[in-house]
Amino acid sequence: MSRPPRQPLRLRLTVLVVGLCVLVLAVTGSATLVVLIGSLHQRVDAQLATTVSGLRALATIEHDLPGRLIPPERTSFGSLYLAVLEPGRTPRGPGPALALPLPVPGELVTVPGTGPGAARSYRVMTTLLAGGHVGVIGLSLDETEDAVHTMVAVVVIVEVLGVTILGLLSAWIVRRELRPLESSARTADLIAAGDLTHRLSRSGEPPLSTRTEVGRLAAALDRMLDQIQAAFEARDTSEGRLRQFVADASHELRTPLQSIRAYAELYLSDALPDAAAEREAVERMHAEARRMARLVQSLLQLARFDQEHETDFQAFDLTSVVLDCCRDAAAVEPERPLTWDVHERITLVGDEEQLSQLVGNLLGNVRMHTPPGVSCHLDLALEGDEVVLRVTDQGPGIPDEALPHVFDRFYRADKSRSRASGGSGLGLAIVAAIADAHRGRIHIDSPDGQGTRIEVHLPRCIR
Repeated sequence: MSRPPRQPLRLRLTVLVVGLCVLVLAVTGSATLVVLIGSLHQRVDAQLATTVSGLRALATIEHDLPGRLIPPERTSFGSLYLAVLEPGRTPRGPGPALALPLPVPGELVTVPGTGPGAARSYRVMTTLLAGGHVGVIGLSLDETEDAVHTMVAVVVIVEVLGVTILGLLSAWIVRRELRPLESSARTADLIAAGDLTHRLSRSGEPPLSTRTEVGRLAAALDRMLDQIQAAFEARDTSEGRLRQFVADASHELRTPLQSIRAYAELYLSDALPDAAAEREAVERMHAEARRMARLVQSLLQLARFDQEHETDFQAFDLTSVVLDCCRDAAAVEPERPLTWDVHERITLVGDEEQLSQLVGNLLGNVRMHTPPGVSCHLDLALEGDEVVLRVTDQGPGIPDEALPHVFDRFYRADKSRSRASGGSGLGLAIVAAIADAHRGRIHIDSPDGQGTRIEVHLPRCIR
C-alpha cells in the first residue's frame, strides 16, 4: 500500500519540472558534445589523410626525403608532426617525440606526445614511402581538446543557469496556477467549520472560470454544497415547524383538558349545588371532549399529508360535491346570503373526500370569521386545463400583515377570538395541504375593508 505524499503539491511539481529539465538538458548536452567531438575528429582525420597524400606525392619526386626535405633535428611544424624514417629507425633529435609505438601503415591512432614542445596528444598515421622509408604524420589534438573543454564549460554553465532560471520560473508559475486550489482549500476549511454560505467558485479573484479543470471541479462542488445547504435549511425549517407544531398542539389541547379536569374535580368533590349544575358540567366536559377529538383528527390528517404518501386518485363529479357542500352550508346557517355559480359539469381526477373537505373548510372559514348577515358567493369554473374554485365574502377582510400566514397551522388573524368561537387555526392549513396533495395552488386576496377572496386552482388530471 503506497504511502501518501508528505510534501506540498507545489513543491513536488516544481521538483518534477526541474528534474525533467535537468534530465533533458543533460541528454541534449551530452549528445551535442558527442557530435562535436566526432565532427572535430573527422576534420582532423581528413586533414591527416590530405597530408599523407601530399607526403606520398613528394616521395615519388624526392627519394632522399630524410636528408633533403626533413632535417633529422626537425620533427615538428606547428601543430603538425612529420618524420620520414629509414627502415627500423625512430625519430631522433631534441624535438617532440611520440610516446607509443608507431601504428601499422594506414591506421589512425591517437597517441600522447612527449619531449620539449610536444602537444598533449596527436592523431597519427604512418605510410610506406619509396626506398623502404616510413612516413609518420601526426596532427596535434590540443586545439580540438581545448575546443571540447570550452564547449563542456559553456554547456555546464548554460545548463546551470537555465535550470536555475527554469526552477524559479516554474515555482512562480506553479504557485500562480495553484492559487485557485489554495483559495478553494481555504474556502473548504471555512465550509468544514460549518459556514455553508461560502462557495468555491467565488473564492478566487477573479472568480474561477468553468473552462478550467479547477473551475469545473469548484462548480460541481458548489452545486453539491447548494443541495446540502438546501437540505440543512429544509431540515431546520422542518424541525422548527415541528417544534412550533408540538408547542401549538400542546397549547390547544391543554385548554380543553384543563376545563374537563376542573369540571370533573367539581363533580367528584360534590361542589355542584344541584342536578342541573351537574348536568351542565357533564355537558361542558362532553363538548370539550368533542372539540379535542376534532382537533386530534385535524392533527392526524395534517400528519398524513406531511408523509407525502401517494393517494389513489380517481375521476369523480366535482360539480356535485361543490353543490352538496353549498347546500350543507346553507342548511347550517340559513340566515347568511349564500349564492353559488357552477357553469358546467366538471369531472376531476382526485380524492373526492378530501376535496369535499376543502370546500367545506372554505365555507366554514367564512362562517367562522364573518357576521351571519355577510354575503358569500362560490364560483366553480373551468379555465383551460385547470379547475378554479373561488369563495368570496364581503366581510371585514384580513389584515395585510396576516395574509402571508393564514395558511399556517394554528394561526389566527384575530387574536381576540377565543378558541371556542374562533376555531383551532387548522382549517385553512388543511385546505393548503389538500391543494398541495392535488398539485394545485391557492391565491388569497383581501383588499382593506372589502372582503376576502380565496382562489384554488386544481389541474383536471394529475400527472
